[in-house]
Amino acid sequence: MRIRRRHATLLITSLTASVLWTEASFSQVPVIDGANLQKSQEIATTSNDILTTSRDILQNTQRTLQAITGDRTSQSNPLRSMALGSGFSMSQSPSLGELLSGGPLSLQGMGTSGAQVTQMINALQLIQSLSGLQGAARTGNDQGYQNALNMAAALTGMVGATQGAIQGRSSAFTSGGQQIGAAPDLKGSIDQNTQVQIQTGQTINELTGVVNNAVAATNQQNLERLQLLSSTARAMSVSPQR
Repeated sequence: MRIRRRHATLLITSLTASVLWTEASFSQVPVIDGANLQKSQEIATTSNDILTTSRDILQNTQRTLQAITGDRTSQSNPLRSMALGSGFSMSQSPSLGELLSGGPLSLQGMGTSGAQVTQMINALQLIQSLSGLQGAARTGNDQGYQNALNMAAALTGMVGATQGAIQGRSSAFTSGGQQIGAAPDLKGSIDQNTQVQIQTGQTINELTGVVNNAVAATNQQNLERLQLLSSTARAMSVSPQR
């Protein structure tokens, strides 16, 4: 009886150990799910595509940022000398308002043109006074004559200086026009266009100065007519005899 119980105990123990060993063995065997594996591969491929696209976007963004920001003076500076970079400028001309009010003539700033005007005026050997009087004894006609002389000298000097400046600016505009469109990016093109607009504004300002000089010359003629009428009236006036 004891032998049977002992055999039964050994049998149960053996069966239990066998079952435990079998479960342990099956638990170490990898299980592959085909559907999950395919889905994981698709997710990995999509993630890689997203990373590649993101890198491309980042590179394009950096290129765009470089194209619209930064210093482009090396591309716009060559255009700065087109209008007033060289030669005479109307800002260097004598003050015509001072000349009309009897101020002295100054040809400084006109360079060689100022010296040429001085030589021309001296060569004409013009008289200094119509009446021959000097100092405080000079008449109104004497002052008008001096103003007209100064105005003629100033305008002559400005015309000569402007003619020389026109040639230099014409070459500068031609050279500057050849550089337009050579900018390698958007920022360079915008800066070039801005510089061209500034040069255009300066050129228009020069034209305004020329028109002002023409108006001042016309005003001088009107002043001379007024002086002539005033002198004529004084000459023809009759003082009552006492």
